[in-house]
Amino acid sequence: MHHTREIPRSGWADYLSLLSSLERDHWVRIETDSEDTGEQPLAQRLPLIEIALEEKGSDQGAIEVMVGRPGDEITHRIFSPNHIYAEESDSGELECLDIEDADHVKTLIYFDEPRASEELPSTT
Repeated sequence: MHHTREIPRSGWADYLSLLSSLERDHWVRIETDSEDTGEQPLAQRLPLIEIALEEKGSDQGAIEVMVGRPGDEITHRIFSPNHIYAEESDSGELECLDIEDADHVKTLIYFDEPRASEELPSTT
């Protein structure tokens, strides 16, 4: 069972900043979904770098999602976000972040479980 909650606009910057620090290097998949184009994959199983709200400049109010590895990043911008929904499991784990823009295009960021072969090597 899932629980979906909307993140209030006034809390976006803090929520995304905290999420970025907690989920950095977590494997994510990114898709967009719109009535015009349907579901479109943007990134498959890449480590999360950052999800941030632009608070200054010409892109103010946009949300930037960066995934990948240093030197090989993918950046996706949502220029007119209207809603952010967090879909969580019963245990409170974030499973999907749904960012919807003014044109009703959804950017879906799925937080995948790492496969055993992808676990970070231990430092013991």
